[in-house]
Amino acid sequence: MLMRLIRCNSTLRTLTPDGIKKHFVISYARSSGAGGQHVNTTDSKAVIKLPLDRWYAARGSWIPSKQFDNIMKNVNDSDAPHYKKFPYFTSSGDILITSSETRYRDKNLNDCLEKFVKAVEVCGQVRDEVNENTKQHWDKLKKRDNEERLKSKKLKRDKKSARRKISLDF
Repeated sequence: MLMRLIRCNSTLRTLTPDGIKKHFVISYARSSGAGGQHVNTTDSKAVIKLPLDRWYAARGSWIPSKQFDNIMKNVNDSDAPHYKKFPYFTSSGDILITSSETRYRDKNLNDCLEKFVKAVEVCGQVRDEVNENTKQHWDKLKKRDNEERLKSKKLKRDKKSARRKISLDF
């Protein structure tokens, strides 16, 4: 009982890469870009995939439930900040992460796993509640910026219309 409680409340940083690695489907592909013959002949780009069913099975088992719930809440929330949205979802709901930072497939695999862990930590945090004064201030700033944008568009339109030839047809 105590081991399960510690395991559920732990963060992903305490898990070893080998512990996380077993949940993913791992493959390697050819990298693109500069590198010459090495890039053309070796499969050094790491690709890790977590199918949708395994993603939902991870809730509470190796991803803490609160973090999982926060990630899923921010996915479709239009008010959620961009950095809180989990960036690795595909259109089918799977998770796909790639890395071709180095020439070595093991380092690229570790980079993929670190990207996943960091994204879960950042996106799984609870969002702070915003008070009403802050919301009103941001709305006022948005309104001001929109008015300035419209004003500059009108000035550009007037300047361009002044450049046009005047027709003297009666």
